[in-house]
Amino acid sequence: MSIEQIRKQARILVIDDHVFPAEKTFTRDGYHVERWPYVKNLSQLTDGHYQLILLDVQGVGMTESPTKQGLGILEHIKKTNPAQAVILYSSDTYSVSSSRLIILADAFLDKSSSYVEYKDEVDQLLLTQATPGYFISRMNQQLGASATQVPKAVKYATAAFRSGDTARLDRYLRSNLPEAAQVETAIRVVSVGISIIALFYK
Repeated sequence: MSIEQIRKQARILVIDDHVFPAEKTFTRDGYHVERWPYVKNLSQLTDGHYQLILLDVQGVGMTESPTKQGLGILEHIKKTNPAQAVILYSSDTYSVSSSRLIILADAFLDKSSSYVEYKDEVDQLLLTQATPGYFISRMNQQLGASATQVPKAVKYATAAFRSGDTARLDRYLRSNLPEAAQVETAIRVVSVGISIIALFYK
């Protein structure tokens, strides 16, 4: 699909306690952008409701993660649904100790970056999500070393995208992996992927 086709369907969320300078320009160019000044619904950040999240580091997530703020929200998102695309941005510099969280983001921009810099990152991530391969690779990353125990996971995940049903993949993973939480995260990645691709191609 072209970015023009994807743009018509994609939902983008900005979480920023201040006005996001590029919001009006994105809207002008046909993107569907919503802004939250604070986290209104934590579940919607991980269930595929938004195809892309633009997340400020400072001043957001104060209730959910008062110490880490936006970085704590990012950590939760990626732990719950590793396939959720997140662009992190900030006007501050960060210490090396913060880098382990920053690198979880799909992109990291200075808050003062130009509109075209934001747009380039947004378009690339939206295009990437329009294929099952993105979600299958994220599933494999989440499985990590356990992937060797489930060599047919890619086959079953691919079949799940064709059928829209993750039941066979679920049974296969549960019969070969001991950790239920790991299986549930892998299934969530594929399920969200099926929903997003169905949205793009409806």
